[in-house]
Amino acid sequence: MSVSLIAGTPKGAAILTSKDRERWDLHFELPGWPVTASARDDRGRYYIAVNSPNYGVALFASDDLKSWKQLDAAPRYRPEDRGNPEHHRIVGAADFEGVLKHGGRFVDQIWTLHWAHGTLYAGVSEAGLFASRDRGESWQPVDGFNNQPSRDTWVPGAGGLGAHTILSDAKNPDRLWVGVSAAGFFRTDDGGKTWAPKNKGVDPSVEAAPASTGQCVHSVSNDPENASLLYRQEHRGVHKSSDGGDTWQVMEDGLPVTELSDGHHCSFGFPCVIDRKSGSVFVVPLDGDNFRFPRGGKLTVYRSDDGARWKPLGNGLPGDCYTAVLRGAMSADQLSPGGVYFGTASGALYAGADLGERWQEIAKGLPRITSVAAYAG
Repeated sequence: MSVSLIAGTPKGAAILTSKDRERWDLHFELPGWPVTASARDDRGRYYIAVNSPNYGVALFASDDLKSWKQLDAAPRYRPEDRGNPEHHRIVGAADFEGVLKHGGRFVDQIWTLHWAHGTLYAGVSEAGLFASRDRGESWQPVDGFNNQPSRDTWVPGAGGLGAHTILSDAKNPDRLWVGVSAAGFFRTDDGGKTWAPKNKGVDPSVEAAPASTGQCVHSVSNDPENASLLYRQEHRGVHKSSDGGDTWQVMEDGLPVTELSDGHHCSFGFPCVIDRKSGSVFVVPLDGDNFRFPRGGKLTVYRSDDGARWKPLGNGLPGDCYTAVLRGAMSADQLSPGGVYFGTASGALYAGADLGERWQEIAKGLPRITSVAAYAG
């Protein structure tokens, strides 16, 4: 079956297509637009999110991956919504229009798009969740999340306060999860009216006093058909939950463990992706939060097939590699056998059509790759 990839970069979208997952054709769309995320709905329409310090965020839609139309609407906060001062400080260098000086809450980036149950969701920064039920023609804020009671305690990560992960439950449309850097992981069981933090067992949380917010979640993945089984790449390690996020356990057997800048030892990285048919999970460890490149300069993907142990997969990947794989820059095509794809911050794109047993470089010389999404068919 054919596969299409959308790789987002600060200078546009690299779109690769293949009929056999061996030979790939590449064309570049939306040149000049920073592309941050993409999604496809149940009718085959593709969506790309872009942002610009001059023009703000926008969305483009296409039915063929070649002709793109900008949609009239995009997620926007209400004028009266107040913003996070620390987030303003971090993103202020790009605030050419001076919009932050009035203290408002603004959408400066769409971090992720997610289609579920007839709704297109957008996770944004300043951290928030928006929903469109008319294929992007209009957007509504999910107020239960955007005004979550603990919001005043949320602390941005180094890139600001971003809602970068959205997960859904195929069997329960009222159940969603959202990950925010660096406020932690949240779940709703009532269709978005209320949201509870789900970080128990994630360092620095302890059993006696589980932290409610403050965890720097990097990415989380699940299979919507088995939604309560979650895998989480945290700033401070890799974790697994079998109860929808109510509790978490460290899952690092076989992963390289590094020392973080504060002395904590864990497996540090950004993306976390699941192949739904096999249940295999993939991460890309880096050498700590200081260096943020592969251990020893050897780019390696790790796979877990049993939810307990990890196996290194480096066949076809380069040594002497001192780049990173960012949180949104990895995806799986959900075919059989599963194909896995990732892009690097130095502009290379790799494909592993057999669950990563061998890797092929399918593009190079691209701008910094910030997002990768694979679409079968």
